[in-house]
Amino acid sequence: MANLSVQRWLILCVMLALTAGFAVQVMVFDHAFLYGENELMEHVQLFILAVVGYVFFAQGRQPFWQAVPALRLLTYAAVALCVSFIVREMSVKATGIDWLIFIVDGQGFKLLMVLMWLPLLVKAFAYRSQYFNIVKQAIVSPTALYLMAAIGCLLAGALFDKEIIVVEYFRFYEEVLEMNGYGFMLVAAIHFHKDVFSAACDNCLGEIDDNCYHALPLQ
Repeated sequence: MANLSVQRWLILCVMLALTAGFAVQVMVFDHAFLYGENELMEHVQLFILAVVGYVFFAQGRQPFWQAVPALRLLTYAAVALCVSFIVREMSVKATGIDWLIFIVDGQGFKLLMVLMWLPLLVKAFAYRSQYFNIVKQAIVSPTALYLMAAIGCLLAGALFDKEIIVVEYFRFYEEVLEMNGYGFMLVAAIHFHKDVFSAACDNCLGEIDDNCYHALPLQ
């Protein structure tokens, strides 16, 4: 638990430092190029998303999770979400590679989303009752709270992205909100294993140990 707390605070401190650093560079030194397309802020976002995806994928591949397919599917859905965000953030028009442009910046993006999400959603529908119970138990867990913070940042960023709010540096605000949203997703990811298992495990009183999965109602 102490190790988890250290990881959480380390991530939050890094995100705060990045936010402050970019704010100084943009607003004080007028380095507006930093939040441009395919520039440093977008690269940081892609890196964070890649780390989030890796954390969820690594959890889903652990043998401990193999006996609980409903929870394992959640980790893969989280990976798919990260891939969706990565493809959305990327811009490959300058590469001149037609098939890549079609997938990332063209109509192929919608096809990719359908092919990736439709099987996951169909499979998840079979576990809907388990997921409903998990949500009830874990609604105020760190995972849920940090996911809510991530959603809040991304929705706020969308207001600037769609130019619903247009002020000075509004593009910077969009990028920094998205960056912090992905940062909160990373914090949620490191809490996911403990919080979701605690919510799903009836007989472990919130504590996760090597034998906990035997009591899970999701088997």
